[in-house]
Amino acid sequence: MKIAIIPGVFFPQPGGAQVQTHNLANKLVQMGHEVDVLLLNKTNIKNNLYKTLVINKLILSFFFYLNEIFKINFPFYLKLYLKRIIEKKNYDVFHFQLLNFKTLYILELLKDLDQKVVVTFQGIDIQIDNNIKYGYRLNKSYEKRFLNILTKIDKFLSISENIKKDLLNLGINQNKITMIPNAIVKQKFLKLEETRKNINKKIFLVTVARFAKEKKGFDLIPKITKLLIERKIDFQWTIVGYNSKSIRAIKEMSNFERYFKYLDNIENLDEKFFPHNNLIKIYKDNHLYLNLSRIESFGITIAEALASGLPVITFDTKGGNELIKDNLNGIVVKNLSPELFVDAIDQYIKNTNLYEKHKKKTISSIESYDLTSVALKTIESYKVVS
Repeated sequence: MKIAIIPGVFFPQPGGAQVQTHNLANKLVQMGHEVDVLLLNKTNIKNNLYKTLVINKLILSFFFYLNEIFKINFPFYLKLYLKRIIEKKNYDVFHFQLLNFKTLYILELLKDLDQKVVVTFQGIDIQIDNNIKYGYRLNKSYEKRFLNILTKIDKFLSISENIKKDLLNLGINQNKITMIPNAIVKQKFLKLEETRKNINKKIFLVTVARFAKEKKGFDLIPKITKLLIERKIDFQWTIVGYNSKSIRAIKEMSNFERYFKYLDNIENLDEKFFPHNNLIKIYKDNHLYLNLSRIESFGITIAEALASGLPVITFDTKGGNELIKDNLNGIVVKNLSPELFVDAIDQYIKNTNLYEKHKKKTISSIESYDLTSVALKTIESYKVVS
């Protein structure tokens, strides 16, 4: 098949949607398909098997802002530009991975040109959380465009039950929705040996997330840290992610410097699939993965942690409560309670048999998330609409 994948965001800006686009596109090429990734900006990616095409930014921006700000809808030249790409490439399907304001506009024009469109929502493009001001749909202009285009989309690939619920609540026929989760390359994790020590007096913790104070729950770290210290729990907490050092600006964190290690985003420019082995080694050097997010559409780092053999402690929030089954491959904590979160950490320290029991269930709990399986299901969904 000839496939065009259009991500709302892409590298060098790091994130889960970017990882999924790259991994899926590379796997589809390995399976014999022709894949172009259509980008809004230049990328630093060098390990791609797929081809990249940067959409003319001047043309797109001019007509987008003409429509968005001045309410002048004159898409003829942009349609002509897209039509020339279509005629040259002859794609069987366009797959949008995470929508944003501009890619939503492109989607509208492609449907006007009678193209087949599949969409995978990744979170911010469909989910809303008013408490933390999260979600593009809080913008009324985006919301209007979003609702108008939904019925024209040919197929929805839902990465989680919470995204599927959002789609059903918006009136999407469940026959147009196929459950296909985000994926990991399980074999990459299995090839590397564990380097973590036994839990004795000190426990090693890890969180992988870009800095987003409330969305990723980083505002809860000082309280959790204070409780760990009060209970005389000896720990080292590694936080990996874009702009992770910004946590230091949170009140009280300067008092806890010796307990933390901050690492910036681990890039991958030389291995075909994400994450890079250097990040997998970090997972495998720790005992527990801590997920503090208030909302996740899926939570790919949780799946990566499980693939690395780490039990996960997560709050009972979207994303985390689907991947983690309480008292099976981790512990699910109610009510965003730092006290209960620390109780869970302490539970593993005091009961190493419980830790080993949950650890044995980590890798087996993500069998359906392997990239090969996900890619095969994705191709079948493309065939339905093409």
